[in-house]
Amino acid sequence: ISSRVCVGRTDMFRVGLIGNRAHQMLFGPIFEGRSDCRIVAAAEHNAEKARPLEQRFKVKCAADYNAVLEDPNVDFVCIATDFYLKRPLILKAIACGKHVLVDKPIGRSVAEAREIARAAEQARIKIVLTYPLRFQASLAKLAQAVHSGEYANVASFHHHWIRQYPDSDLMQYVSYPTPARINGGGELMNNGSHAVDYVYSVFGMPKRVHCLMENLYWDEYRPFGTEDFATLTCDYGSFSTRTVTGRTKVPRELPAVNTVDLVCEGRYVRIDNDDYTVNGERVAVPAAPLPPRDSTVQHLIDCITYDRAPQSGVHNGLAVAEIVTAAYQSAQCGDYVTLPLTDEKHPLISAADQTIDGFLD
Repeated sequence: ISSRVCVGRTDMFRVGLIGNRAHQMLFGPIFEGRSDCRIVAAAEHNAEKARPLEQRFKVKCAADYNAVLEDPNVDFVCIATDFYLKRPLILKAIACGKHVLVDKPIGRSVAEAREIARAAEQARIKIVLTYPLRFQASLAKLAQAVHSGEYANVASFHHHWIRQYPDSDLMQYVSYPTPARINGGGELMNNGSHAVDYVYSVFGMPKRVHCLMENLYWDEYRPFGTEDFATLTCDYGSFSTRTVTGRTKVPRELPAVNTVDLVCEGRYVRIDNDDYTVNGERVAVPAAPLPPRDSTVQHLIDCITYDRAPQSGVHNGLAVAEIVTAAYQSAQCGDYVTLPLTDEKHPLISAADQTIDGFLD
């Protein structure tokens, strides 16, 4: 196993890029911009997706992921692939002693997430899921206030987390939509997993969930029976949270909608991206040392260097997988689904495909 699990190592981290789906071109430049990281290898089984990696990062891109995972000159890998590939790649990374940055989520199903969690228990490597909402200064302040008891007796929590794309070809922006067999669903599985992770990070595991899923904007999702919008209610007994997430179609490119309303004893808290008010009065939020996405990379490096437990590690990934699976079950049956699940099967994926080995393209 890599010697970099030792506390206090601060020299150069050699990074391998695995896959080129969506956010790899966002994380790669972060590694490039750090003085303690160097991209030394890359792999992508799809030749069309491999070429941009080679051109952008000036490294030879292998077709075989094992070429990077087994490379002794790689300290950690950044995995950004279709979701069905996460399980075999993370398991292989664990076996090879590589630390892992995973472009969320950890997988499509509870079965995949649970297998990864079991394998990681005895490993000395660090696995961090890229959930930048945790590191957004305003949302981090809210989470700390709830955890410390400053915001007591929470009555309600509403989060609108919506990506907004111009009214044009969706596939310019993301490798969506795809059959549920590949990526486990639509926007709740994809963009929505950020918001689900945030709710879990603040309030823990709900007692039960209810979810409505709809196609409101993008006809491209309909052939696959997946949603472009979801409304998720998490019941905690004394209060409920509501998360509205999805992908809108708008006339021009606009920033993401990221607003939170929290009502608790004596306070109404409103967050709109970085704007934070309590009872209508604006509250100063100390600036974060790094942008949220950069912070996920820094968090992995800190966990490696100082042997810390990740905030958004595999057990958090397993919790998100359970909540999201319960949400898809709820959307299918039209009723609340209790946690922990008695049936962990993802309803959009066949029993035989709850875990997959091999390529689907």
